Amino acid sequence: MNQKSKGNQSLDKVKYHGHLRIPGTPEEAEIIFTVGFDSKSVKLDFPHPVATNSKWQIGSVTVRRLLKYDEVHFVTTGLPIEGVDLQWKTNCAKSDNTLAGVIIARPNKHKVVGEIGFSLVQISGK
Repeated sequence: MNQKSKGNQSLDKVKYHGHLRIPGTPEEAEIIFTVGFDSKSVKLDFPHPVATNSKWQIGSVTVRRLLKYDEVHFVTTGLPIEGVDLQWKTNCAKSDNTLAGVIIARPNKHKVVGEIGFSLVQISGK
């Protein structure tokens, strides 16, 4: 159940929607990005397949609550293919309900490389 935000507090679950490109993939993908600020959790939903590996994981989630925005950093393992770790660094703006971030490919044997920026808009929460 969602609650209204007050001051520097916000809802536990906030959803953002948009398109982004994942390093190692040729095309943009639609995404619903859910952040649990209080539970320090992240969920990535892709309505269409984006990876050859369907068993990827999210780990090392950190959330920093700041005055004008919240920082959410985490790592995905196995996205877009097994053996690839991607570091996600995002800022969730409190003033305009947007999320901006960058996905950074960590060194890997598959030669997936790159840093790709993206922005999403809030669709629920707060």
